[in-house]
Amino acid sequence: MCETGRSAVSGQRIPSMRPPLRAASQTEPHTVEHWLARCLDGPPDPHGRGEDSTALLRVTRDRIGAAAADQDPGALLDVHRSLYAVYETLLGHPLAPAARHERSAWFNVFRAQCEDALLAADLAAVADGLPSAAEARAAHYLRQWFLTASRQRSPLDRAVEGHLEHTASAAQMTRFLQADGYLNYRFFDALVLAQTHFMESVKQEIGHHLWDECGAGDGPAAHTVQFSGALRRLGVALPHLPPWEDWRPYAGFNLYFTLGTNRRHHFKALGSLAMPELFDVDRDDIVVRGLRRLGFDPDDGFQFFVNHVAGDAEHGPEWLDHVVTPIVRHDPAAGMELAQGAALRMLAMRRYNEFLADLLEVEHLPAVTGGP
Repeated sequence: MCETGRSAVSGQRIPSMRPPLRAASQTEPHTVEHWLARCLDGPPDPHGRGEDSTALLRVTRDRIGAAAADQDPGALLDVHRSLYAVYETLLGHPLAPAARHERSAWFNVFRAQCEDALLAADLAAVADGLPSAAEARAAHYLRQWFLTASRQRSPLDRAVEGHLEHTASAAQMTRFLQADGYLNYRFFDALVLAQTHFMESVKQEIGHHLWDECGAGDGPAAHTVQFSGALRRLGVALPHLPPWEDWRPYAGFNLYFTLGTNRRHHFKALGSLAMPELFDVDRDDIVVRGLRRLGFDPDDGFQFFVNHVAGDAEHGPEWLDHVVTPIVRHDPAAGMELAQGAALRMLAMRRYNEFLADLLEVEHLPAVTGGP
């Protein structure tokens, strides 16, 4: 059983009462994780004047500096893992002790420190691949830019996809599904956050997507339930702490909630959500073929991937036609924000593929992305 818990009545996944961090006693005092664990486990400190919260913000400044200046993988992992725990606190069990901190000054200053520094660095990393200001204001051009960007693959991207399809062992495929699971379970929440009103037609399109995500009213067909079925079919579950000793999968997860929980980044969030609907169709089809090669029947326990092959083929064009295009026609200044969100998601996808190449022992290829 997954440590996040299950309802005794329905078998649904219930958020954990514990934040997804190691205890402070298991971590080093120079880490963000150490001080965040102390703060989340500690008493309320609404004004952020306590010793633990003061230490947390000081250590966070230092660790973000190390990550930005030195591209230190250890510092990046520490910051991203801690930010992940904060988002899981915001999305987690309402009665969890950590939830009492969500309006505390230190909690929100910590988020701002991490989000602003990491997002600024990533925006600088993708700047050269963005459309010009004039191009981003033209709805027809931007639609084509999304399509072109979503189809780009690096040699490493192709190597990872080829490995999943042609050579991955059953154990490696299981590791892939476990690594992928945390975001698959939270994707519904990322969509919900993006549904807050801007235009009725945009809200309607996201609502249509949410209806598909929850199985069109059929509980067993809900995508999260189907993904749980795939894990059970392979005899595994998701542990409470993600098995990611690497900053890159955390960064991809955190991007959805950095954008989705900040209103000023709403258009970036929509652009970021559009991209998986365009490029995931090929990835899911590759996974289906890989499972079949390994002797599994994709229709027996792996409907999550089978259904996404057809579903995302429809969702991608629908996002372009009913989200991206009408927004730019109404407010051309939003075009660059949408493009930035899309480029950030593509950067996150490539970083994640680099992580998968290591996890799945894909033949080494030079890295194609950098750190902040």
